[in-house]
Amino acid sequence: MSNYKFSRLAAFALFFLVLVFGSYAQSKIKLNSNHPEAEYFTLGDTNEENPVRIGVGNVEIKLAKDSKNRVMVTKSGYEPVIAEFPRTEKWDKENLILLENRLVQLEVDHEDATITFGEISLTGNAAKIVIPKNETVSLMVSKQGYAPKELVFHNKPDMEQPPVSLQVSLKNRIVDLDVNLSDAVITVDGANPQTGKGEILVPFGSCVEVVIARDGFLDVVKEYCSNADSAPPIAQKIVMEDRVVTFAVSPADASITVNGQMEGIGTHEVNLLKGKCFNVEIRREGFMTFTKNYCNQGKLDDLPVVEKLSMVEDEAYASSVATEIANSRVPLTIKKSISSSDAWKILISIITREFDVLETVDFNAGYLISAWEYDEFNKGDRTIRNRVIITNSGSTNENNYAVKFVSQLAEGKVDARDDAKFKDWNRMLKKYHELMDEIELRLQ
Repeated sequence: MSNYKFSRLAAFALFFLVLVFGSYAQSKIKLNSNHPEAEYFTLGDTNEENPVRIGVGNVEIKLAKDSKNRVMVTKSGYEPVIAEFPRTEKWDKENLILLENRLVQLEVDHEDATITFGEISLTGNAAKIVIPKNETVSLMVSKQGYAPKELVFHNKPDMEQPPVSLQVSLKNRIVDLDVNLSDAVITVDGANPQTGKGEILVPFGSCVEVVIARDGFLDVVKEYCSNADSAPPIAQKIVMEDRVVTFAVSPADASITVNGQMEGIGTHEVNLLKGKCFNVEIRREGFMTFTKNYCNQGKLDDLPVVEKLSMVEDEAYASSVATEIANSRVPLTIKKSISSSDAWKILISIITREFDVLETVDFNAGYLISAWEYDEFNKGDRTIRNRVIITNSGSTNENNYAVKFVSQLAEGKVDARDDAKFKDWNRMLKKYHELMDEIELRLQ
């Protein structure tokens, strides 16, 4: 009986010793880090407020009962690690806490900047960026109207290590340009062509010249500057509406007149503001005059980009000769053997071959005038009218005859009675010029 009691007492004592010494072994533990300069703080069980610094490098902590015994280990440039050591669990005497994830404290000079990395997007001027061990993190810092900055941080042994903190300054500006013509070409300082839309980079402290060009339209030129005193717009809509018409004429020596003023030979560009019109007249001897009004009413198909014109040959020109006797009084030289009356008869016989209607014939006055003869060319767009006038400056017994071939031209469709449309022409139809040659030949 006594042996039994002794055995029970021995077993109880052994259990008590184990319990006491086991509890004593877990009442304190040592903490180490992979960074000798790491700092240790104790925390409350429910939050990280009011941490209490307990040491650097390695520390020994006493584990409190009924507590999570939370410890935070920190080092500049690394993500803090929080570890819990509840006394209800068994712990090694020495515990290694690894700081492996890198931490970058990012600060931006704009309070409303956007910091984006992965699927995370933050708004503000500061962010803590964690780069996990053996990983790379890319992020974008942006703000509307500013050129964004892309940052890449590595946490790999063979790569450049990230900084502890980084100040990011967004100063270069971006102008979001949108042109009403999708095929317009945008160039910045003569380079970097873009079509229709574009983001224009304006470096801080400088200006850029932007040219928006499109065939058939007047170039739009903009200058954007960025400095401490001024900033370009965040976005701008460009409306191209002033037009350019290029005339290319054949033959190449034709004259081009715009609104009554001669502007070019063969080729010429005419600028036309929206809502305006201009008149173009193209002339070249031997060809039909081209005239047309052009108006810019704001529609794309209002005006051609290039007006290629092949002038139509003037049939009247080809059927005539230049001569000084047209519209001039030409005295006739008559042989002495030909009497005045015979000369008159010869003139009448020659003239009536082409002018079958004579309005006035007066031998005694020595005066003859024919009716007008009309000839149409180029399908009625060119009308030539001619008449002949014979006069005698002396008596009827004298051969002082003179002849005048009146040659006049009207352009376009005209009424024969519209005298105002006919102008003296310095050319004569060949058939009338031959009459003059015959008159001179027969009277000499």
